Amino acid sequence: MARAHLSFPSNAVANQLVAGVPAAVRAGIALKERAALAEGDSVLIAASDGWSPSEWSKSEFARLLPTNGVEAFEPPARASQKTVETIDAIELLCGRHSASPQKALRALGADILKATGKPSDGLVSRYLNRPISRSITRVLLKIPGVTPIHATGLAAFTGLLMAAALLFDGAQGLIAGALLFHAASVIDGVDGEIARATMRSSQFGAKLDTITDGITNLAFLCFASLNLYWQGDTGGASYGAIGLGILAIGLTALGLRSVAMGGPFTFDAVKNNFRARPSKITSFLAAITSRDVYAAIFALTFVLGFAREMLLIFACATAIWLVTVLAVLVRTSARQS
Repeated sequence: MARAHLSFPSNAVANQLVAGVPAAVRAGIALKERAALAEGDSVLIAASDGWSPSEWSKSEFARLLPTNGVEAFEPPARASQKTVETIDAIELLCGRHSASPQKALRALGADILKATGKPSDGLVSRYLNRPISRSITRVLLKIPGVTPIHATGLAAFTGLLMAAALLFDGAQGLIAGALLFHAASVIDGVDGEIARATMRSSQFGAKLDTITDGITNLAFLCFASLNLYWQGDTGGASYGAIGLGILAIGLTALGLRSVAMGGPFTFDAVKNNFRARPSKITSFLAAITSRDVYAAIFALTFVLGFAREMLLIFACATAIWLVTVLAVLVRTSARQS
């Protein structure tokens, strides 16, 4: 069984979190990516003051390098240094030796976090939401044990605050609820950033995130309509109710089609159809109907006092969307038959 020897300048540096993952673990992963560590090989780690893995380091080694043993070792005496090839872990991770390992690892963490954006990010997400969500992610990733589920919980809690504001605080609550709806959209990016930075992406996490988003979206529209109704604006409340009804019909049709096709209950038929036939129009429609865009628009219009008008636009947009959904379902059904 082969052994790879990694050397850190101190125990604190070896256990330092780099975008949520201890530096020692990232160094082990780097060895594996460079084919310098095979399945079953051991990672031996040395530090000038002796390496003592933190509980989080142990947990992350078990998760990310489950087939590789890991243990501390004492660097050999200078006279026998040639007998063991020791790899400078900071140079391995950062591409160069640094006089300030902590600073070099922080810069590496910043680069990892910067790479967590999505190619599909629109203008609102790229220039408004991502800078804020990354700041939140940067803080959370300094906490040992933080995972995407914690960020999903934070987004859900923001959604609860949104609902409370809309239900119990009248006209001021309408504005606060809209701002919290946008805040939930911003925080929604945090769980994905944590997942990608810490290599924790999963189908379960993606489904949970989607469910949380859907509930938050529906709660906002429903409670915003109720808020207007309680304020005496029956017209604005009616627009919201009509839009919600149309949305429910379309989503039900999509879900039933997916089940009829033998798949899970999903709402992606129209999205998949557009992806299969990309064009400038479909790309534009996808951009303006993404959550980051419509959450920002709702927040802006509600703050400016145009909640009624925005719900009217929403009702009209859902009507157009329903026509599109039905057209896609009829066309795909005819094609399959």
